[in-house]
Amino acid sequence: MRFILLSILFCLSLESFGLPGNKNIKITSFSRVFYDDNVFMRASGTTNQLDTFYYSQSFGVDAKFFRDTITLKATPEIRHRQVDDKTLFFGSVGTKTKHSFGPKIVVDSANTFSHSEREPSSLDDNIDVTYFMNKSSAQISWQPTYLNKVRFGYENYIKRWSENLPVGSGTELTNGDFTKNSYTLTLERISGKRFILEAIGKKSLLEYNGDRGALDTDTLYGQISYVPNSYTIIKVNYGRIFAETINQAGELTEYTTPTYGANITFFTPRGTVLGFNTIYEVMDSSVAYWNMKENLKFMLIAKYKITPKLELSGMLLDMHTTYKDIGNRYNLVLEREEEVLVSSITLSWKYNEFHYAEVGYQGMHLFNDDADVFKNKYFIGYRLNF
Repeated sequence: MRFILLSILFCLSLESFGLPGNKNIKITSFSRVFYDDNVFMRASGTTNQLDTFYYSQSFGVDAKFFRDTITLKATPEIRHRQVDDKTLFFGSVGTKTKHSFGPKIVVDSANTFSHSEREPSSLDDNIDVTYFMNKSSAQISWQPTYLNKVRFGYENYIKRWSENLPVGSGTELTNGDFTKNSYTLTLERISGKRFILEAIGKKSLLEYNGDRGALDTDTLYGQISYVPNSYTIIKVNYGRIFAETINQAGELTEYTTPTYGANITFFTPRGTVLGFNTIYEVMDSSVAYWNMKENLKFMLIAKYKITPKLELSGMLLDMHTTYKDIGNRYNLVLEREEEVLVSSITLSWKYNEFHYAEVGYQGMHLFNDDADVFKNKYFIGYRLNF
């Protein structure tokens, strides 16, 4: 009840300051009630799985300043869990800027800070393992002619876990915190009226905290975008990743693998959206025994307006992950494979531009040799826009 009162007081305070009259500032209050049948992500077949109801209250702020050159988005969330009467705080805040220097040079920058739940492959009983993330980026675009563009970007990615847990039953710690710096150069050319050709090179340097090791990658790939009509976009890319993994003892291993992806998006003015995306890539690992993993992802999204006010949307993600021995932090011949299925379906009713209600389901199913995990959430929510 105290969260509902907080929501009402927050909204009234916005009215008193006159913010709703500013078209450049959008305020959102989003209240949802969830039922979670495996709140601590315990393995299938165990007898101590716990379910719970929890209440989530989030506030959204979407603002634009200085003729839209600066944007601000913030989504703080208060989450109260019934099973242990615990209150958690999540959310994110981000800023973006865009400045033009003459007709040919554009500089973009962004920064995002967030506090989120742990990934599906991390399992711990009765421990709320979360992580803090900060991403800062800047990009310079130079367009010497209408058909040609050059972009250079830099990104700094910092990840810090709320708990540095022991590995297995030993005293050694996971040391999952890391800092990553990435540099990207893109050459783009418009060919004809329907093709965009890109050559992309990316270098990333990732170092884990402590003595866990590091992962450095050089990625080269080409991408072709095809726009057959005004409501369809098709993208395909292919290239190669050259990786260097450093284990806990400081030993370096070189590794190379192809990388590829495809994306198809179809949308109509009435609001129907169909999308497919796949990618094969090398990434850092949140599982303590490996510094590197390979991901093959398939994702489908769909959105359909049943009536002007009633909308059905869904998402399905199938992710296959391989942890190879060359990425093991202890230089052990130890490999692992797992599959994660994430799905959601939501039925939303938009009464008008201010009032919005929804009901839906979110599921996460993890399959691997060590343990299968099944987590299902059902929710009902109400959103109020200002």
